[in-house]
Amino acid sequence: MLLIEPRRGDGWITIARRMTGSTDSVSAIRAANPGLRQVQLGRQVAVPVELLRGDLRLAVVRRIFPLDVRIEEGWEHAVLDPFSDGVEETWEWLAVLFTGRASEVGSLMRANPAVGETGLVRGLSVVIPASRLLPVFREIEPAPTPTPRPTPVRRPTPFPAATPRAPDAGVSPLEFGRDAKGEFAQYRLRHGEALYSAVVVRFTGQLLAQQVNETAMEIANRSGIGDVTSIPIGYPIKIPIDLLEPRYLPSGDARRVVWEAQRNELAGFFELVTATDLSGVQVVLDAGHGGADSGAVQGGIWEATYAYDIMCRIKANLEKHTRATVWITTEDVRTGCTTPQRNRLEQSRGRAVLTRPPYEISDAILGVHLRYYLTNDIILNRIGPGVARSKTVFLSVHADSLHPSVRGAMVYVPSRYLRPSEPYTVGRGDIKRFAEFQAHPTIRLSSDFKVRVEASSRHLAGSIVSSLERNDIAVHPNEPVRDRVLRGRRGWVPAVLRYTAAGNAVLVEVCNLGNPEDRELILQAEWRESFARAVVEGLAAAYEE
Repeated sequence: MLLIEPRRGDGWITIARRMTGSTDSVSAIRAANPGLRQVQLGRQVAVPVELLRGDLRLAVVRRIFPLDVRIEEGWEHAVLDPFSDGVEETWEWLAVLFTGRASEVGSLMRANPAVGETGLVRGLSVVIPASRLLPVFREIEPAPTPTPRPTPVRRPTPFPAATPRAPDAGVSPLEFGRDAKGEFAQYRLRHGEALYSAVVVRFTGQLLAQQVNETAMEIANRSGIGDVTSIPIGYPIKIPIDLLEPRYLPSGDARRVVWEAQRNELAGFFELVTATDLSGVQVVLDAGHGGADSGAVQGGIWEATYAYDIMCRIKANLEKHTRATVWITTEDVRTGCTTPQRNRLEQSRGRAVLTRPPYEISDAILGVHLRYYLTNDIILNRIGPGVARSKTVFLSVHADSLHPSVRGAMVYVPSRYLRPSEPYTVGRGDIKRFAEFQAHPTIRLSSDFKVRVEASSRHLAGSIVSSLERNDIAVHPNEPVRDRVLRGRRGWVPAVLRYTAAGNAVLVEVCNLGNPEDRELILQAEWRESFARAVVEGLAAAYEE
């Protein structure tokens, strides 16, 4: 059975149509729920697996039977009889599940003549002939290495099979199992897919070139792949379970349960604040790196130079099209915050943080510290208590340098769990001469404040991403809004987000300089202007009803 949570307005007919593709299954679904007269919110409904529509049926089969595989002869099924709830597999059930017809029992038994000696026992494999399979199973590419036809000998199972668990309504592309090295998720490559983008970037969240390559090698070794550039379509790729992002873990997995609870908690802390044309909103803009710190460098392009240009364009558009008050943390000491109308920009190291006194950036780390102390001084001292914290925005502009398979913009927000839980101050002597540090040397962030900032920042980030998409600007396809930077198995929040006092805080990675297409776009002044306008539209939309 597949247990589902009813949606508001669901009845037996709507559930039957959504889950099975037909209303003919209403009676069978009702019969599978003898204690439930009417569909009710909060009470799960059981849907027999053999009634599911094709795509859901395939997903459930792959989740329940992680050892099953498509072979040249048909579908090789590893018997798991009995399940944890005592239900046994029968020929009739297998016939309905894989062929859609109970009348195919005879053809299945004839295709597996030796099974009669032992019966359908755990560890045995049976083959459902290709000619009898439902289209959803038949259309899968056979595995590159055919599995031998089954014998009546019971195969030992040295490691327990994956616990049968139903997929989410979205249908997971992963299967789950266990081998000698532990639990794994399994994905089968499709036509045109590569290990780096289709598996590593998508399922593990790794983006940095070195981390993507290292993770790809770890997965390749686990999967018995010798050449990562020549993997056959349909090859089963094993991903160590601890590498998966929580959203791809099976329902009920402890790490996913915690992740879902944390996400759900945010909804209770989000409060929509409206401001027509951003009236009364205070926006602090920042551009990453600068001065002695050029940031990422790819193809002769300095991240610092182009991030600063886009920041200045955002400032100009905010001042022209909205009523927001705009502040900036850094400025070019020679040209100011101008936006030259040329594609390739002149590289400049003349940037200063606008502290008192100004700091021409010669030490990148000190420059980062001063940015968030300056931002906090603007919010706590210069703006004053008359402006609600919910109307303060910190937005930092960067350009990433990632694996070349990664494309598009991303937006980071500060995870409440990766911000300081104790009062924090920078312990270096050279920062003490700056007025912003002197005014508030110790940073204190309450738990309530951190969760509210994360909730509102996610809302703002989502609005910016939606605006970029509406304006045909490439966005990273796999979770473009993230609450941490992931490097290997470690996550962290950039310091300018981690220590800010702003009520909304986002760091926008405009593109990936490591990708040739993205690199070509950022060299176009027209694209940089379009990006800036889309960000401003997203900001304004976040404060609309």
